[in-house]
Amino acid sequence: MTTDHIAGHLRAGGHPPGGVRDHADVRVRQHSLPRTYTAFAALPDATGEQTAAVVQVLARYGHAIDTGDASLLAQVFLDPPGLDPTTASPAHHTVNTEVKRVPGGLAAWSRLLTIAGDGSVASADAVDSLVETADGWRVATRTVHPRHGGPAVITDGTAPWA
Repeated sequence: MTTDHIAGHLRAGGHPPGGVRDHADVRVRQHSLPRTYTAFAALPDATGEQTAAVVQVLARYGHAIDTGDASLLAQVFLDPPGLDPTTASPAHHTVNTEVKRVPGGLAAWSRLLTIAGDGSVASADAVDSLVETADGWRVATRTVHPRHGGPAVITDGTAPWA
């Protein structure tokens, strides 16, 4: 694969132009993380136990979305979103999760990867604010920043550490 093909996955829609062929009209652009990452990185780390619990919760997201399991999605979010089977990709992955302590709970910064049936891949940064409930940690708010340069598609407009 050339950088032209890889850069195609960074385009809106996440697909290289012309399917799997490479084209010279695609430019590779370095993705810039949202500017708040520096502030996030400076926060105190969560404990190992808290981090493990949050990673488990966020891993359930992919399983819930991929299987269309609303009860499993309720184990991820405080107020779970509805499932829309028309926008599903066959594989969702949450990786590279960092967990920090913030007033009132925890904040997590993760990479979301989706792999479509045609093999195309898209990624985004997910920034979650988590609260502890009687049933364990739950995502209270989530902001998703697509790495293909699009606007944040889900946001409440605030950073949990601001």
